[in-house]
Amino acid sequence: MAYKKIAISVSIPIAVAAILIVPWAPLHRTYAQSDIANTILKMHNDERNAVGSPALTWSDSLAADAKSWADHLVTLNQGKPIDTLTRSDIPHSKQGTHGENIAQRGAWGTGPVSPPSTASLVKGWIDEKPWRGGPLGQNDGDHYTQMVWKNTKEVGCAIATSNEKSSHGMAGVVAYLVCRYSPPGNIAGEEPY
Repeated sequence: MAYKKIAISVSIPIAVAAILIVPWAPLHRTYAQSDIANTILKMHNDERNAVGSPALTWSDSLAADAKSWADHLVTLNQGKPIDTLTRSDIPHSKQGTHGENIAQRGAWGTGPVSPPSTASLVKGWIDEKPWRGGPLGQNDGDHYTQMVWKNTKEVGCAIATSNEKSSHGMAGVVAYLVCRYSPPGNIAGEEPY
């Protein structure tokens, strides 16, 4: 009988711990995802407001699609030195039914390295605004014009990271941000806003 008592007293704390821990994991992921969504929506909608385009709403479906592609980019580039990645290492998907922006940035050093922030990845697209006047598809502001495209209504984005090394052997991390847009923008012959 003493053994049953011990088994029961051990089982109760384990059961309580399981009840307290299991619900926390989804809540933690939800918070992280909403933080990314809030940052991305604010930056997009600030730019859209500045040019008179209507605000975007967040799409969990587009974000799930974006996550699949971001994870694929990590797999595609695993083991490559962070500081040697080029535009050809971050290809666009061939999905075609949505617009797509991709940003990639790495950080490395001799101490602990944090991944680039969501805001810094999106800011790279905003910084293309001065080059938006050229032909579409020439990497001259296409990311920015997709952000502010007047007919686009929804955006969904995801980030995937990978711990890698630089070509000098320093530890680092590379982050891939993929955003999907519906309906797509950057349509030849049309103005973005």
